[in-house]
Amino acid sequence: SSNANDAEYYLKQGKAKYYLTDYQGAIDDFTKAISLNPNYAESYYGRGNVKYYLDDYQGAIDDWNKAAYLYQKQGNTDGYNKVIHYIQKFNN
Repeated sequence: SSNANDAEYYLKQGKAKYYLTDYQGAIDDFTKAISLNPNYAESYYGRGNVKYYLDDYQGAIDDWNKAAYLYQKQGNTDGYNKVIHYIQKFNN
């Protein structure tokens, strides 16, 4: 569907803005991707990373937990393990 493609577009934009240090722009794009596809685990993961970088630790944990839940539900073991690694690192 075009919505899924749009979500992927915003995910890629969000990643690009993060690398360009446009952190608010990155959060906006990840949030837009989530609004287009609420089951898009990768967008929650990306948004969590930006929030972590901006010292919004609770927001990061919330997004990472949502990403982990979605990855697990979708059977994406690699994605799930990646996010759990971040959550565990944060909790140590």
